[in-house]
Amino acid sequence: MECSEALDLLYESFDGQITPVQQAQLNGHRRTCFACAGTLAKAQRFQDLLRRVPQLTVPRGLEARVIERVLHRTPGAATQEVNVIRPSFSWRTLARPAFATGGVLAAALAVFFITHAMLGTFHRPTDETVVATIQGSLQDVAPNNQTHEIDSTDAPLSTGEILRPVGAAAAIVSITPHLALIMSSGSEVQVSKLHYDQNSGLADQIYLKLHRGTLRVNEILHRDVSPVHVATSQATFVPTGTTFAVTATTGATDLAVTAGSVAVHMPGRVFSVIAGHGVHITGSDLVRNVLLGKHPKVQSLH
Repeated sequence: MECSEALDLLYESFDGQITPVQQAQLNGHRRTCFACAGTLAKAQRFQDLLRRVPQLTVPRGLEARVIERVLHRTPGAATQEVNVIRPSFSWRTLARPAFATGGVLAAALAVFFITHAMLGTFHRPTDETVVATIQGSLQDVAPNNQTHEIDSTDAPLSTGEILRPVGAAAAIVSITPHLALIMSSGSEVQVSKLHYDQNSGLADQIYLKLHRGTLRVNEILHRDVSPVHVATSQATFVPTGTTFAVTATTGATDLAVTAGSVAVHMPGRVFSVIAGHGVHITGSDLVRNVLLGKHPKVQSLH
């Protein structure tokens, strides 16, 4: 599907004019095209903003009074037929101002700039942005401190953004087909570094900083994919194709490895933790090995 076809389907979807098959094609395109995914996300947020705008009602009889006044003030108007044309709203005409002229074009441009300011968009470098699939609700804080909510959709994710689950339920963030992150309620994860290789079409650098809470990672590695890096204030964890969980609390970090192994990088030392084991870290030199299920602060993913 070409980008122009995807945009046409997007605007038609807002008017309820596409079939389930076309919706599936649109969803498939947005997972592979960063440019369209960003446009789709903005348009959907714009639609949500419009839904929140209070609906104004026109006083009864206003239309007739306006027509009557025009007829009285226009010479010879008494013999003219007056046609009242009520404009209809369409996402296609709103989002494609090139088809408009005069005042309609100016109004469309005004809506664009106002919406751009309201959404608080920031520059997303192409090589530092991927399209992630979100399950659940997340609060996304951009580097310019603008905040918005993402609710079970595909959305662009860039370096510097901070993610927080909304409500009591966990949220799942699938950054690549091989990497899924499960964020527990109350957790906060910052995307420290994200790099997208346009030649290979893969994210080759994913560095995360867990500020608080529990982050569960399920990653399946192969030769063309670099492992995710998860850091806390005590250590950095690099998996070798595994399933693990990291919990950050004040002054401590807990690691629980369910499958595979995880390399733990600390100041002056590096060691590995294999499946069925974990570590409790309270400082640069204070590390305690634990078996899963034997330590209250380390929990299995199963």
